[in-house]
Amino acid sequence: MSLYFLWEADHYTGLYAFLAEWQFEQLSHYFPILTFAMLVIGFGWPAAWLLKARQRADRVDLPDRYGLDAAVSTSMNFRRALFAFAGGLTGAAVVTLLWTLTLPRIAPPRAVVPIGSVQAKVPPLGPVTLRGRIIFTRTAVFAQNLLVTTRGVRFAPIVAPNAQNQQLRYFVELLPREFGNPNVARLDNRTGVLLRNHLPGSILRLYRYAGYDVEPPVYVLYVSDKTLRWPYYVAAVQLLIAALIAALAALVQHRHVRDIARTDTAPPPEEEREADTP
Repeated sequence: MSLYFLWEADHYTGLYAFLAEWQFEQLSHYFPILTFAMLVIGFGWPAAWLLKARQRADRVDLPDRYGLDAAVSTSMNFRRALFAFAGGLTGAAVVTLLWTLTLPRIAPPRAVVPIGSVQAKVPPLGPVTLRGRIIFTRTAVFAQNLLVTTRGVRFAPIVAPNAQNQQLRYFVELLPREFGNPNVARLDNRTGVLLRNHLPGSILRLYRYAGYDVEPPVYVLYVSDKTLRWPYYVAAVQLLIAALIAALAALVQHRHVRDIARTDTAPPPEEEREADTP
C-alpha cells in the first residue's frame, strides 16, 4: 500500500493529487509527506482493524483481571501498528533511493528533435537535443526543501518557432545563469535528458490554471543530473524523518505497555490487606 501511494505521489495522480490540489486551494501550498502519511494511515487502518478483529475471534477468552487484559492488548496492538508504519516508511524511503539508479544520466545526445516536426510527436527519450523557441516569460519555479537547504528549479516551455496556439507539450529546465532572463523568447538548441510525463504535478496544474492547453504526454528536458534526482532525495529524507517519528512513538508506547504489565502483576488490594492482617 505504501508503494502504491508512493507511485501516486511520483506521478501526481489519483487521491494524492486530489489532496494536494485541495491544499493548494486552501493553503496556497501542500505538504507532500503529510499527504502521503494520511493516505497510508487512512487506508491501512481498516486493514489493521480487520486483522485485529480476526485475532480477537480466534483467541480464547480469558478472565479480565481488573480490566487490564484489554488495556494491555489494545496498547500492544497500537505499538505493533506504529512499528509496522515505521517499517513501511523506511521501506518506501529505500525503494525511493533505489529508484534513482534507474534514471538516465546526462550523456551525448542521440538525436536532434525540432519542436513541431513529425519526430516531435513521439520523440526518443533519454539524451537528446531539442530545437525550438524558449518562452522565458512563462517560467515557473518549483521549490523543494530538504531540512536546512532549499533547492529551486525553473522550467520554461519550448515551442515551435512559428507556434500560434496556447498548447504546451515540451518544457526545459533553465540554467542558473538564465534566471531573470529579460528575453521574451529565443530560438535555442537545448541538450539534456528528455523524460515523458515528468513535469512536477503542481507546475503542470499551474500552466493549466493560466489558460494553457497542457495535456499528457508532456515532455521535460533536464540539463542536470542533480535536478533530475533531487525530488527523490527529498522524498526519501522526508520518509525517513516520518519513520523516525513513528518509531519514537512506538518506543513510547512500548514503555506504556510495560507499565501496564507491571500493574497487571501487582497483587490486588484484597490480597494485600489479607497479607497485612496478623
